[in-house]
Amino acid sequence: MTTSARAAMPPQIAFLFDLIQDISVLRPIVRVMAAERRCALLLLCSHKLKRRDRSGVWFAELVELASATGARVAVFDSPLSAIQHLQGQRGLIFSASETDLPAHETNHEVFRAAPSGYVRVTVQHGFECVGFRQNREQTIAHGEAIRFAADVVCGWGPITGMTHLAVSERAKYFELGPTMVLDRLYDRSRPHSGEAMGLVCENLHSVRMRTTGDFQAIYLQTIQEFAAAEARDGRRLALRPHPGGQFVVKTGVALPDNVELANSAMYKTDLRRFAYGISAPSSVLIDLVMAGLPTAVWTDGDHVIDTSGYAGLFHVSTVADWIDFARTAVSDPEAILVGQRDFLRNNGIDASAETIRDRLLDLVDGLLLPVTAGRPLDRPKRLLLVANGNNPTLQISFVKPLEELTGAGMVDLTLLTEGEILAAARADPADPEGLQFACAQIDRAKPDLAVFCRYSGPVGPAMLAHLRAHRVPVIFHIDDDLLNVPPEIGAKHVEHNRIERTSTVRHLLDHADLVYASTPRLKDRLADLGFLDRVLAGAIYCTSGVHRPAAPVAATTIGFMGNDKAPELDDLVPVIAGLLERNPQVRFELFGSMAMPAELQRFGLQVRAYPRVNDYDAFVTSFRALDWHIGLAPLRSTPFNVVKADTKWVDYTSIGVAVVASAGTAYDACCADGCGILASGPHEWSEALQRLVDDPDERYRMAAKAQDKLRNDYTMARLTDQVLAMFAEASARMSDCTQGSSPD
Repeated sequence: MTTSARAAMPPQIAFLFDLIQDISVLRPIVRVMAAERRCALLLLCSHKLKRRDRSGVWFAELVELASATGARVAVFDSPLSAIQHLQGQRGLIFSASETDLPAHETNHEVFRAAPSGYVRVTVQHGFECVGFRQNREQTIAHGEAIRFAADVVCGWGPITGMTHLAVSERAKYFELGPTMVLDRLYDRSRPHSGEAMGLVCENLHSVRMRTTGDFQAIYLQTIQEFAAAEARDGRRLALRPHPGGQFVVKTGVALPDNVELANSAMYKTDLRRFAYGISAPSSVLIDLVMAGLPTAVWTDGDHVIDTSGYAGLFHVSTVADWIDFARTAVSDPEAILVGQRDFLRNNGIDASAETIRDRLLDLVDGLLLPVTAGRPLDRPKRLLLVANGNNPTLQISFVKPLEELTGAGMVDLTLLTEGEILAAARADPADPEGLQFACAQIDRAKPDLAVFCRYSGPVGPAMLAHLRAHRVPVIFHIDDDLLNVPPEIGAKHVEHNRIERTSTVRHLLDHADLVYASTPRLKDRLADLGFLDRVLAGAIYCTSGVHRPAAPVAATTIGFMGNDKAPELDDLVPVIAGLLERNPQVRFELFGSMAMPAELQRFGLQVRAYPRVNDYDAFVTSFRALDWHIGLAPLRSTPFNVVKADTKWVDYTSIGVAVVASAGTAYDACCADGCGILASGPHEWSEALQRLVDDPDERYRMAAKAQDKLRNDYTMARLTDQVLAMFAEASARMSDCTQGSSPD
């Protein structure tokens, strides 16, 4: 591979898995990299892990992780075979068990032999961890001169707490935080029904349980007696073996009838189903404490085992201690939880998932900067658009403003329409397959943000709940008063006012993180209807460039563009007829879905109605080809109309058409300062049109001035910034709502 070809490839991030516990430490990092950066992900699994994983459960976890993140899995049987998967590429290698100790030899040797194009990163795998912060038993067993082959050593807390980090390694240190916290970004627990039981964890394989005494038998005996006491009161317990040690499983320890084995991965265990947790000194205590579970540390009766690292947590020793703790945990948990929160804060491991993610991304971006030559690694932001159809509002408000970003690979758009949901539901909104389809599409898109664009279709509340469960910020975009659609718009008002549709609109108005109104007047209307919070309006609704400059030519064609039944056009029929009678050189044209009014058909070749164009892009192209000189924007001053946007003025102005519009409506501001004529009644409309027909120079000056306003105030860049600001605000509000909530 040439140097230039290699430089064009995305960097590769490899993860070494040798010990079972490596999976729970590195899995969250893999998930963040897949979600946030454009890199090739490689999961390197040693043959020793596959041998240790007798049931195959943990290798299956790696395969599942690869499937979910788009990573590749490879098994290696020696450092050389691992290196072969890295040759010819550049990037990072992560390990969670890499030191110069014999137990970590596999990953250590891979790091030592890694190609020079890779930066090596070792991650602390436990609260008390060799080479970082050791307990007394670890120091007795392994000494204090622990070394890493890594270029960067990531720890859980401030370097001041890394009491056994060698002087030669301290320059490599980076404070990351406990990586298991990152899973909160993607997982959400479900409410648990039924009586919560206690959880007891064992790590009987640990060196601390056998270095300074045989505490395995003491701990097991205590569990047996505590379980018997709980059984007498009709209570059950769960026992969780260490994922790597599996002592009670491998030794065939017989469990009492009221004790069940909880042997799932910690990241797949909903700790909220437990009333409390008890464990001998082990990093599982940190999992329990961070989950907000009342937690106790077991120590032997003579306090031989070193538990100083867990000072501040509740300690138990005898069976009586266990029983007293369990009762207190159930009756007055807050007394225990206060001390646990202090413990996390005092040890500097109370960082939020968002903070740890940002630290990780800053680290990765910095380390990969020489590899990427400054090219951004951010993966495209994934945006889900939910709409009744691929309608003009969707195109005007989101697709077109984001077009440049999607073309640059910075935004990925996924569209989910009412028609697709109904097709899955076989046209029955009550069919559960519609919701199943919608949720499957949401899960496939994995959006960073969702926009319901004037959506009023089926399963709206359920989709919102599904998105909320995955912590996806939601915007409801609305460009009409959809709760009060009047009969004047035609037969469609019946469909708009169906209770199923208005209920969906109301629910989205009530529960979206942000309501994005098309105009300030619509925002005020929603406030009048009781929707006071979370509603913002943009300065502009739509935009356009100048596609045909205004020209000083005679006004020979007057046009009206629209796609709905327009009673306002009926109001103008006498005015248009009078104009055509007085000016036989003038033509009148309709562009949209309307038929030519019968009263105007007598003018023959002086009138024309273009056929309907359904495709939005084709519609725009056809409109821009029209050779019009004056555009009509009539609008009755009704409560429904006064909150509309000035879209017609923008469209007309873009092709050099001078605008005559209804006064007291959406067009007052855009037509101000000589950028259009505002008319209030038939006489004013007739006078305005005749004036522009008679004075080509005035018509030209008006159209040219309007185009100057269009260039300055209605730019695509401004609308794009406005849309992105709405996205940022919705994300911030979602974050604010979840701050302080208990971890998942």
